[in-house]
Amino acid sequence: GAPPTSTPASEVVEAAAPPTPARSPPPLSPAARAYDSDDEEALHLDPEPTTPLPATRHGRGLGRQATRSSNPNLSGPLGGAFLCKRAEQQRVQPRPWLVENGFSTIGFAHQARAGPNDPVSQKDAYRRDRNGWKESEAAELTNHESNKSWTLIDRSDLPPGRKLVRLIWVYKVKRNGKLKSRLCVQGCAQVPGVDYDQTFSAAMRSTSLRLLASIGARLGLKMHRWDFVAAYLQGSLLDGEVVYCHMPPGYATTGPDGRERVCRVEKPIYGMAQAGRRWQRSLYPWLTAWGFTQCHSDPCVFTCARKVDTPNGPRNERLILGCYVDDLFTLYSHTDEHSLYHKFSLDLAAKWDVEDEGEISDLLGVEISREGSQVVLRQTAYIDRLVAEHLPDGVAVAFGRNKVPSSPDGQIKDQVINAMCQPVESIDPGLLRRYQSLVGALLYCATNTRPDVAYPVGMLCRAMSRPTDALYDSALDVLRYLHRHRDLGLHYDCDQRPLRGLSDSDWGTQRSTTGFVFSYNSAAISWASKKQDTISLSSCEAEIMAASEAAKEGIYLSNFLEELDLALDGPLELGTDNTGARDLSYNPEHHQRTKHIARRHFFIRECVENMQIRVPYVNTLDNLADFFTKPLKPVQFFAMRDQIMNIPRVHNPLR
Repeated sequence: GAPPTSTPASEVVEAAAPPTPARSPPPLSPAARAYDSDDEEALHLDPEPTTPLPATRHGRGLGRQATRSSNPNLSGPLGGAFLCKRAEQQRVQPRPWLVENGFSTIGFAHQARAGPNDPVSQKDAYRRDRNGWKESEAAELTNHESNKSWTLIDRSDLPPGRKLVRLIWVYKVKRNGKLKSRLCVQGCAQVPGVDYDQTFSAAMRSTSLRLLASIGARLGLKMHRWDFVAAYLQGSLLDGEVVYCHMPPGYATTGPDGRERVCRVEKPIYGMAQAGRRWQRSLYPWLTAWGFTQCHSDPCVFTCARKVDTPNGPRNERLILGCYVDDLFTLYSHTDEHSLYHKFSLDLAAKWDVEDEGEISDLLGVEISREGSQVVLRQTAYIDRLVAEHLPDGVAVAFGRNKVPSSPDGQIKDQVINAMCQPVESIDPGLLRRYQSLVGALLYCATNTRPDVAYPVGMLCRAMSRPTDALYDSALDVLRYLHRHRDLGLHYDCDQRPLRGLSDSDWGTQRSTTGFVFSYNSAAISWASKKQDTISLSSCEAEIMAASEAAKEGIYLSNFLEELDLALDGPLELGTDNTGARDLSYNPEHHQRTKHIARRHFFIRECVENMQIRVPYVNTLDNLADFFTKPLKPVQFFAMRDQIMNIPRVHNPLR
């Protein structure tokens, strides 16, 4: 399990890079002309790394180490010399196994997952495709120039006590082959309370994406996508919120007068801790001023409904926006020159630097398509990438389409129990890294478009810190199943079926598993398979805990639909197959057997009394939430899967 050390990192990276034909560089902008690209010395990024930092106690990557600083301008409980959690004078030594597996520690700020074709440094980028990456860097520098991201000052003018932060290049080869360069601030070196204050910025939830897609199918709305060019650079920092940086890699560090120069950053550059927040605080006020109403259920979703005057008379129009950082997902009803969307698109292009990407086809690895009157969400390309990474030899023919992701005999549950009993010292670091990478990737499928693997992936997550070979094989089985059914997804119809939920629980000797699912327009928009927080003493107790957990999600979805002018006609239906839990949802019965249950688990009773939720009884065979609490036999599994995801029967391998 030890990291490979026989092959140098540079050779590993070079071997993974495909040959690229040479091409002549384009004309550079004035900002890019100052960039010395012919001098190999200009490619130097950082001083040679010194002492490596220790790993975190969770084993999730490179951690930070407390060091003693002698800066007299810094105050603390120890005076001028105090423990600083940011190892200002240290750098992380790049490790060959990290580079080989697509991780970069260049500059200590860029530890994001990189693809096999993504350079890990500027030198590496220039070795691969010098002209192509020079062109990409020039475009990025032009963006900074047009947005006036920084001003140059003499280093002697740096305020006392302020530290300089490095700028680093981060490279990415997009799916369409485009070379993308980002000049990023080394945000981990920023000082809280000095360089920034609040950093939180919201991101549209996956539930919101599914709900908007189902609404698009229900109302027959058109779906469009806009992309903000260099979005963070279009934001604005607060007054007095200034960061000082070294010159970008490749720039001359001295001016014509021979004095050393530094950058006074005045725009939220990528990598800054507060950059995302500053961008949202610039965009969202403009949207609300335009006439949109921001949803409380998801602050990244906006809605606008107006009566528009047309030559044929007034008409009601609706416009819904979902914003994920620099991607704008729009749903609208009309497209003519008098429409609300037409006016919005003109104002959007006049105010911001945006690209019209046409009808939406994907968002964050989720493919969105219209198939007749349906809107379908799937992750085919994402699954293909996982198979190429974790199953390079492909999937054996023996693993047919009639195989389920987890064995019906509950083997995966026993594997998790055995794994958690093993000592931490016996865990193979290589297996730990592979297991966490694979299960984390599977979790992205299970929480976005593939509820059919929610249960096995949820079980695998319980042993994330103590994997075994058997559990890793089970995770690969889940990936094999996804590959065999890679084209499946969530199919939302244009029918008018209301929001409906189901909850269930499996009662075991240890903590039980809660499962629930909410469907809208024939397919699921929200689901869960999670371990309960406490041990339940009866199946009734486990079921009431699951019902209350589902009630929270149901109230959230009901409120969300109401904000989008799609309120339910009556109380939300949340079905259960346990008579005792249903009775407890209406009345405080069975006192002797339920007096110990925490009051929070009776939240559903308050929802029932407030006429927010109704709890009908459903037959166990019809309770689709059972799908998320235990492994099922193939006949039951495929039948429930097709109902939950609204998959045509032709895809059932047992038909």
